[in-house]
Amino acid sequence: MNQPNVRHDDEIREEAPPLRGRHFRPASTEQWLAEAATAQSTPTEATHSERTRPEEAPTVKASQTQATSKPTKHTRRRPHRRRDESLFALRSLVQSPIFAYAAAAFALTAILFAATIPVPHYTETTVQPKPTDETPAKPRPENDEYVEPREIAHPFEGTSAEAVSASNAFGVLTQAIGEFEDTGDKVSFAVRDLTTGNTLTYDSGRPQYPASSIKAPYTCAVYELLLEKGETSYEEVRPLAEETILESSDEAYRDLHERYGMEVFSTWLQEAGVAPGEYSSYGEMLIWNYPHLNTDQLLAMWLHICDYLQTDTPFAQHLGSLLEAREVSAMRNALGTKVKTQSKMGWFDYFGDFFSEPATVEAGIVYAPEGAYAVAVMTTAPAQIAELEPIFTALARAHYEMI
Repeated sequence: MNQPNVRHDDEIREEAPPLRGRHFRPASTEQWLAEAATAQSTPTEATHSERTRPEEAPTVKASQTQATSKPTKHTRRRPHRRRDESLFALRSLVQSPIFAYAAAAFALTAILFAATIPVPHYTETTVQPKPTDETPAKPRPENDEYVEPREIAHPFEGTSAEAVSASNAFGVLTQAIGEFEDTGDKVSFAVRDLTTGNTLTYDSGRPQYPASSIKAPYTCAVYELLLEKGETSYEEVRPLAEETILESSDEAYRDLHERYGMEVFSTWLQEAGVAPGEYSSYGEMLIWNYPHLNTDQLLAMWLHICDYLQTDTPFAQHLGSLLEAREVSAMRNALGTKVKTQSKMGWFDYFGDFFSEPATVEAGIVYAPEGAYAVAVMTTAPAQIAELEPIFTALARAHYEMI
């Protein structure tokens, strides 16, 4: 009986080539021990110093290299043990609760420190362009047309005289003044900007009859020195003040004088810094209900009136409303109702008793969009109210050059 062709393990081991590496299986225990002893006595890899240098390498023929060389299999090297231990320690530290507490404490400390740092506050500023020939320093007014200037009797004076004389307002103003002077009448004015203090004057030292324009300063003296201090009653002063300012009543003005006298006006003038002018003393000046004044004195009175109105007391508000609602005003007619004005006008058309003479006068405050200013205009024209309007229009244009 035929037996199957079965090969024994010993035969297979003898025919199979010896294996190396992880697939190595020794034929027997004795052989494994012997080869292990040989591996310990013989190093498998040379050190760096024992390696063959390139110039010492034996020469091998190309044909021999091609015949004997076989592809080698790269084996994975074992990671370095120290690096593994460092990574493990770092990962353990990050995952530990102590590290989480320390990180939270650091973050909280950083937040508290940042909160103590002052934050700079920046304000929005507008950089003004430098004035050049193409870009004017300030926008020009709408009525900035050139008007041919003309000769007038006196030069302009004041801190803004040069600026006005170099502008287009010079022609407008000289033409308005010339129309008065062509008829033989005289005109003088004084203007002061309430913000900058710049001034413009023309023949402002010439005294003349003030007409009813003096009624506003006297009424203000009664309000400021008597009514505010409780030395008279509002019910007693109010009807006389309304008739004196609104209607320019001579009878009401005379009643105020008879009731309160001229001493209160003398004290008020001294507080306002108004000199007696052509008179030797306030006593001589205030003998008359309508003493002669120049535009410098009348302007100083209105600057003091403005200071009182700015106190904004109930009595000051009432007086301000009266000065704004006056019935006759060349200033209001010239500038229009859109511009707030407070003033008192006076006019007289003949030579009369007590040194009265023809006059058309108005003084007050103009609250212009570019800034408020006080103004006083005095002429010897006989009650020429409409003829005074071009003067106020020209002065409004000139004031623009004063700011």
